[in-house]
Amino acid sequence: MSDSGSDSDRDSSVEISDVDLSDDEESGSTTTPSNDDHNDDDNNDDDEYGDDAALLKIKEDKFFERLNHFMDVQKKIEERMKRIDGKGRLKEIEVVSHSGGILEDDGTYKLEYQQQDAEGQPATNLGEIYESAYQIKQSLRDLLDTMVDKVKGLDYCDAKIVDLKPRDVANKKAREEYLTRQPAPPETWMYDILRASVTCKTMKQMESVNKFLTRKAHIVQVKNRFVKPAFSGYRDLLYHVRLDWEYKENVQFVAEIQVHHQETNSLESMYGLLNHYKYFRPIFSGPSRSVAETMKDLKVIQKAGKIDDILIENILQSDDPDQLYVYGKLFFLKLENFNVALAIYSRVLNLQVSLIGEIHPKTSATYQDIGMVQAKLGNFDQALRSLQTCLEISENVFGHHHPEIAICRSYLGDVIVQRGDDGDELLEHRGALQQYKKALVIREKCLGEDHLDVAASYQNIGQSLCKLGDFQGALAAFRESLSILESLLGENHVEVANGHTFLGNVLHEQGDFQGAMEEYSIALAIQEEVLGKSHLLTAKSHTEIGKLLTTVQDYDEAETRHRKALRIRDTIIGRESLEAAESHYWIGYVLNQKGDYGAALTEHNIGYMIRSKILPRKHPDVKKSLRSVSSNENNQQEP
Repeated sequence: MSDSGSDSDRDSSVEISDVDLSDDEESGSTTTPSNDDHNDDDNNDDDEYGDDAALLKIKEDKFFERLNHFMDVQKKIEERMKRIDGKGRLKEIEVVSHSGGILEDDGTYKLEYQQQDAEGQPATNLGEIYESAYQIKQSLRDLLDTMVDKVKGLDYCDAKIVDLKPRDVANKKAREEYLTRQPAPPETWMYDILRASVTCKTMKQMESVNKFLTRKAHIVQVKNRFVKPAFSGYRDLLYHVRLDWEYKENVQFVAEIQVHHQETNSLESMYGLLNHYKYFRPIFSGPSRSVAETMKDLKVIQKAGKIDDILIENILQSDDPDQLYVYGKLFFLKLENFNVALAIYSRVLNLQVSLIGEIHPKTSATYQDIGMVQAKLGNFDQALRSLQTCLEISENVFGHHHPEIAICRSYLGDVIVQRGDDGDELLEHRGALQQYKKALVIREKCLGEDHLDVAASYQNIGQSLCKLGDFQGALAAFRESLSILESLLGENHVEVANGHTFLGNVLHEQGDFQGAMEEYSIALAIQEEVLGKSHLLTAKSHTEIGKLLTTVQDYDEAETRHRKALRIRDTIIGRESLEAAESHYWIGYVLNQKGDYGAALTEHNIGYMIRSKILPRKHPDVKKSLRSVSSNENNQQEP
C-alpha cells in the first residue's frame, strides 16, 4: 500500500517540535507538573464551565455502588467456600512447577520458556504466536484426552479447549503486564492464548488431575488459587504447561490449563465475577503491586465512603509510588476526577525521580498518564510537553524502534488534534499525521503488518487525511485497517463494525451516499448481533445513518433513526447525557428542515440545556445549539 497523503501534504507536515508549545516554559522542559496546571488566566470565570461538581458526584456514586458490591461479593464467596470446602482441602493441594521458576539470577527470563514461532525460534510478534497456537492445539487435545482416560469419573465434555484469547485482549495484557520483561517482546510471555478448561465434580478429581499433570506434563508455572484467589474472588488451579509439537522437532509452546471445581465454577455466574473482572482489571494490571496490596488500597477508598479533601490528603501522604499509581488509575479511569488524578500522578513522578531516576520505564509511563490527564483537562500545551518527555525517556530506555515509542507518538498525534481550533485545524492534522505515520512505521517493523496496533495506526492516518481533504488516501488507509481487523478478529466483531463506520464517514464526506449507507448498515448489523439492539454503539450507528438521511433530505426516516438513538441513550446513560443532547440536536435539526419550528425549538432547548450544564460555554457544541435555538425562535431554517 502506498503512503497515504499527497506530496504537498507530506511537504507541509510538521514535526511535533515545530508546533508552538510555548506557555511560560521551554517546550523541552521536564518540570514536574503542578496540581494547578489547568488554571489558565483566561479560564477563571466560573461561567466558562458546566456543572462539573454534579457530574463528578454522579460518577462517584456509581463507582461506590460498584465498589461496595465488589467487596460484598468477596465476603459472600468466602462464606460459600466454607460450605463447599469447610476443611480447606482444596487449599492443601500441593502444586509443583518443573521449570524451577522462569526467572534467571540476573533478573532476565529463561529463554526456553519464551513463546516460539512455528519454526521453534523465539516469536517476534503476536501473529507468530497465534500461528503456533493453532498448530500445537492438537498436542493440548491429546494431553486432555489422556487425562480423561487416567482420571476416574472425568468425562471428555469436562476437559475442553476454549477459544483462543481474543487478540485485542492479548495485545493489551502483554503491554500492561510484560512490557519490561527481557528478552522482549512482551507478547512472547503470554501463556494464556491457547487455553483449556477442566471441570472436576469432586475434590478427589481435583487431586487426581493435579497428580496427572505433575507426572505427565512439563509445568512451567502453577498457582493454587484456592490459597490466593484472583482479585475477582475466583478460585481454581491454574497451570501453564509446555507442549511439544509432535510433527516438528524442537517446537514448543506454553498453554494454560484452568482446573475448576464445579461448585466454585458456578460462583462466577452467580456473583457476576466476569463483570467485576473487566471493570477492575485496569486497576489490578501490572506487576508492581500484588492483589492483596491493591485490595487494601480499594478498602481505604471504600471505608472513606466519599471522595473529600481528607481522603485525598491521606492518599497523597503515601511514600509508595506503586501504591499511588494505583490510586492515580482509579481517579483517572474510574472516577474521572482528573484534577485529583493529576495531583496523584505528580506525586508519583516526584517519588519515582528520587527513587529510580527519570530514565526508567515507570517514570516514562507516569509522564504519559500525566499527559493524557492534562489533555482531559484541556491543557493541551502542558499535555504535549509531558508526552514529549515520555517520548524522550522511552527512546532512551527502549530505543527509537519499539512499540512503546509508537504508542507515545500516537498519543502525541491525538493531543495535537484535540488542541486544534477552527483556524489551525489543517496545521494540527498535518502535525498529527506526521506522528501517526512514524508510529505506523515502527509498528509494522516491530509487530508485523497484521497486528491490531497497525490497524489502529491506519485508522489514525485515515482520520487525519479525511480532515485534510485527502479522501482517496483516507479510504485506502481505512480499507487497509479493515482488512487487518477482519483477518485477526473475524467479520462479526465490534472493532470491525467501527472500521465500517470509518469507511462510511469518508464516503459520506465524498458524497457517495449509497456507499456510505452500505457501510453504516453493515456496522449496525454487526453491533446489533454482537452487542444487542440497545447499546450505545448501536445508538451511534443510528445517529450516523440519521445524519446521512438528513443530507439526502429523507427527513421522516432520519427523524425515526435519531429517535431510536435517543431512546437507547436515555435508557442506558440517562436523559441528561451529552449523547442524549446530540440526539435532541439532530431531531431538532430534522424538524426544522421539515418546517416545524416550534417542535424543533423544544428539542434544541433540551439539547442546549444539557450541553450548557456539562460543557464550557465556548464549546463548539454549546455554540451550535444556541444558534439553532435562535434560528427556531425566529422561524428560520437552519443552515
